[in-house]
Amino acid sequence: MANGAGLGALMGMGLGIMLLAIVVGLVVGTLILMFSTRLVEKFTPSFGKALVTQIAWLVVMFIVSLILGLVLGGSGFSRLIVMVVNFFVGAWIIQQLITPPGGAVADGGAMAMTAGAKMSYARACLVALVDYVICLVIGIICGVIFWVAFGSAMLAAFHH
Repeated sequence: MANGAGLGALMGMGLGIMLLAIVVGLVVGTLILMFSTRLVEKFTPSFGKALVTQIAWLVVMFIVSLILGLVLGGSGFSRLIVMVVNFFVGAWIIQQLITPPGGAVADGGAMAMTAGAKMSYARACLVALVDYVICLVIGIICGVIFWVAFGSAMLAAFHH
């Protein structure tokens, strides 16, 4: 492996793992978006519509984060501003792309929506908030599991 083939194989594995992580993250994010829409709007968008919404949300979040990060710098306050802007832009994307599949959502009440009607921006913000909270809870759970599984083993290795 003196010719660099080992390094190329490691780089290929790293790229493969990153691609797998992106795909798994998109699928999990799409399922969370479908669930949060179900909780707030009482309908579940199709997987394809939720996936397109999730991809658009992530692309726009990346662009907004990049631009605002360059303009505002890397302080903690600027990261908070970026997170708030991403939240409201994400809610707008949800409002624009997720529509009910057809028929009235509620039984003729004030919350009734016809086929193809857009949800209100406030409801889209609520969908985005539920999405953020679910992702935060999953992130905390994964962080605790990672710490218990790997962190304690690493700390134990320092003692030897």
